[in-house]
Amino acid sequence: MVTMVPALRGKFGETEYFFSSMRVGEFLKLAQFPKEISDWEDLSIEERYHKDINIASVRKFVAPYFAMDEHRFSGSLVLAVMEHENMVFEPLSNFGGRSNVPALYQTASEDMGFLTLQGGETLVPLDGQHRAKAFKFAIDGADDNNRPIPGMKSNPDLSNDQVSVILVRFEPTRARRIFNKINRYAKPTSKADNLITDDDDAMAVMTRSLISEKNGVISSSMVRIGANTLNKKAPEFTTLSTFYDATTAIVEGLGLGGKGSPSQMEDDKRELVKELVEPIWETLLSSIDLWRKALEDISEDGNDARFKIRDETLLGKPIGQLSLVRAFMLMRERCEGVPLEELCARLNAIDWDVGNEMWHGVLMHPNGRVMSGKNTVNRATQFIAHLGGASLSDEEIEALLDHIYGEEWESHELPAPVA
Repeated sequence: MVTMVPALRGKFGETEYFFSSMRVGEFLKLAQFPKEISDWEDLSIEERYHKDINIASVRKFVAPYFAMDEHRFSGSLVLAVMEHENMVFEPLSNFGGRSNVPALYQTASEDMGFLTLQGGETLVPLDGQHRAKAFKFAIDGADDNNRPIPGMKSNPDLSNDQVSVILVRFEPTRARRIFNKINRYAKPTSKADNLITDDDDAMAVMTRSLISEKNGVISSSMVRIGANTLNKKAPEFTTLSTFYDATTAIVEGLGLGGKGSPSQMEDDKRELVKELVEPIWETLLSSIDLWRKALEDISEDGNDARFKIRDETLLGKPIGQLSLVRAFMLMRERCEGVPLEELCARLNAIDWDVGNEMWHGVLMHPNGRVMSGKNTVNRATQFIAHLGGASLSDEEIEALLDHIYGEEWESHELPAPVA
C-alpha cells in the first residue's frame, strides 16, 4: 500500500536523509530488524551490523511505558530504507513551480515536500531497535513468544501515535557504519543521572523527596548530585547514590519493600513508608556524633570540618556511611528492645579512625586505600553490627573472618563489641 508522508530533506556529510513522522502501526508493518533480513546470512562480516536486543529490559521497562503512560514520548528513530528504488521525494517547488512560491521561501521549498513509499520498502532500525520492539509488545500485550507481560495491558491505540523518523537509503556498508557509530559511542546515563530523573523507581522518588532545603531530612547542598564519589575537597557530606542505597537499606530493614524490589513500590504505599523512614534518618543524622558535626554548619564555613572528617574517619566516606546505615538496621533487628538512641551511642563508641588496623580487610587496605564493592559493604555491615552488640551466627563469623584474613582466618578473632 502506498504511503505518503510530509518530509524534510537534508544532507549530513555524504548521506542524504529525510525527516518525517509515521504512525506507529504503519511503521511496524514496514519494519524489520537486521537479524531478520532474508539475506542476512549472505552478508559478509564486513557488511553485517547487529546489536542484541535486551528483551528483558523491553518487557520490564520500555513496553510498559509505551503501553500505560499517557505522557509517553519517543525520540526519532533512524531507519535504513531497503528496496528504496521507488521511494520518491517531491519538493513543494514541484507543485506549481518556483514562480508561485514567494522568493523568501523558494530555497527552503526545495527541501520541504512529500515522501512517497510504494509499499515494498523495508525499514531497518539503525537506532531505536529497543523502542521499535517495545512498540510491538505494547500494542500486542505480549512478547514475540506470545508471553503476556506482567502488569501491562495492551494498548492498540499506540498504533495511531506518530513517531518521528529519520530515513536514509539502505546501502550495506553505510548502514553498518551508521549503526555501529551510533551504538558504539552512545553513553549510558550514570546512576546519579538516573536517580535525578527516574519517576518509575519508587526509591529514587522517595530519596529525592528526603533531600530538600526546607522539608528534607538533609539539605540538598550537602548531597553531591552529579557523581558517585567524593574527593577530598568536595563540600558535600554524601552522594545521591549513597543516600539512595542507604534509604533502600532502611526500607528493606523495616520489612516494607513488599513483593519484589522496593523500587517497584506503589505510589500510595511510598508515602506511608516515607513517614517511617524519615525519623530513622533524623535519628542517625542527629545522633551519630561525626555526622552531626559534619552537618552543623552547611555553609562554606563548615567545609573544613567535613574535609577533616572525610580525611580522618570512615564516616566521612560514602562506603563507610552506607555500611553504618546497613549495620544500624541489622542491629535494630538483632538487638531487640534496645532504643535507637542507644544503638547510636554504641556506634559512637566505635573508633572510626582510618588508621585503626581493625579496619584492614574490612573497609581499608593496609596501604591506606579505601576498599570498594558490594561484598565489602556486606562484610563491613556485619563487622560494624558485631561491634555494636548484634549477635552473628557461627557461619556469618567464619565468612567475615575469611573475608578479612583469608586462609589464616582460623587463627584470628573479631574485636570485642563496644556494648
